[in-house]
Amino acid sequence: MKIFTFLGLLVQLVAFHSIQAQAIRAIEFSVYGQYPLRHIAFKPIAPAAIAAGHRPATPVVIETHTLTRSAPYQFKGAGSIQFYNTQTATPVGSVRLPEKSNQWLLLFIHNPRHQRNPAQHPKYLIYPFDDSTSNLPNNSLVFLNLSGKRLDGLMGNTRIHLGHGASGVFRAQERSALNLWMRGSNGNALLQALTKTYHFKPNHRHLLIFFPPVLTGSADLDVRVLSTALP
Repeated sequence: MKIFTFLGLLVQLVAFHSIQAQAIRAIEFSVYGQYPLRHIAFKPIAPAAIAAGHRPATPVVIETHTLTRSAPYQFKGAGSIQFYNTQTATPVGSVRLPEKSNQWLLLFIHNPRHQRNPAQHPKYLIYPFDDSTSNLPNNSLVFLNLSGKRLDGLMGNTRIHLGHGASGVFRAQERSALNLWMRGSNGNALLQALTKTYHFKPNHRHLLIFFPPVLTGSADLDVRVLSTALP
């Protein structure tokens, strides 16, 4: 009897954790790419949400512009979003969104391994950035380093070190001089990666993104600024 009781409890625990793992979330996200995105879509109601009782919806096509993020999209699911090519129906990338937030900016980068082995590697790598106002407050600046290089330098008189991903939050100044260096391919020589003065508008949230250089082997970073005014 004790064995059956234990097995019953075990089954209930497994079922509970399975339900928890499939908890349906209402997620809002915007999209930005190093290069414009075309012919890409996603299903706004994931299979897990349909299984939980939500009605299916028509796939949504996304498009981006090099100067600004896309308008927000809505998604319901367990947190994993799949993107596919609308012309071939083949997957082009996917992203799993942590539960800490339901507001995201998804950044699409060309996957360098895709051309060598498209069957094993998707076309895009997708980096999720927590776009909530608690993570990127008003009148603040965050660096997002997706260049594949470690960057060191100065913002005004403040020394900064930028590894992969998002930096901490900085107070956005109306005028900020930025000087950054990175190591060369031999790991020894310091190369000037960026020297520029930026002007940041008040009452905005600012994201300074470093993409890989457009030319392979170049030290010139592909830098974008996304500034968003709060409603």
